[in-house]
Amino acid sequence: MSSKRETKASGEKLHCTACGTKSDPSDAFCRKCGAPLGDAKPNGKKRGLTGLQAFGLVIIALAVIYAAFNYGGSDQAPPSERIPLGEISGSGQAAPQPLTPRAAADALFNQALTAHESGDPAEAQRLVPMAIAAYEELESIDPDGRYHLALLSMAAGRPNDALAQADTMFVLVPEHLLALAVSARAYEALGDDEQAADRWQRFLDAYTPEIAASRQEYMDHGRALPLRRDAAERFLREH
Repeated sequence: MSSKRETKASGEKLHCTACGTKSDPSDAFCRKCGAPLGDAKPNGKKRGLTGLQAFGLVIIALAVIYAAFNYGGSDQAPPSERIPLGEISGSGQAAPQPLTPRAAADALFNQALTAHESGDPAEAQRLVPMAIAAYEELESIDPDGRYHLALLSMAAGRPNDALAQADTMFVLVPEHLLALAVSARAYEALGDDEQAADRWQRFLDAYTPEIAASRQEYMDHGRALPLRRDAAERFLREH
């Protein structure tokens, strides 16, 4: 009965299946790596991979490809955990800044005039005095702020206060369109048609050159000025 040992005794050199080192037929273990030589092949070829080994190599290859795809070319390690959305303030937007005194006054002005013009007297009565006080507390008031104060005074039923604001604006710009318009309306409210006609006529005479001056307050009230021009023409036709 022949054995593996007898097969090896044929004199043919064997090769270790682990490292490929030649060994004598009588060797039971590789002289270099110590691997068993029971399955050594004369041609030095290693045994093929088992199904489990092949599957393991596929998994490793896929893991390497995934890592290269997601993190390749980056000096940073993969994040250990996600950042909760709640920790990102304002959903990535800057936190809102507090209003300046002038911005707060303008916001009150818009709310008060909206309530007045939409026919909400209770809300207008509440907001108009607050808006007036907000402007009066400012360190300085530009022509646009004076015009706002004049409109608020008209909404409060105080046309004389509106005239006072217009007069202050005339000191800076004698033919200021917004001052002429609000003072004309104030005289109408006082029943002084002669003075109202005078202010409306001055408004029409100054309209073209003043519009060309491109004052900031004219641009801010760009939709109102054509309406005031129509009101001036209509008043002068009727009076």
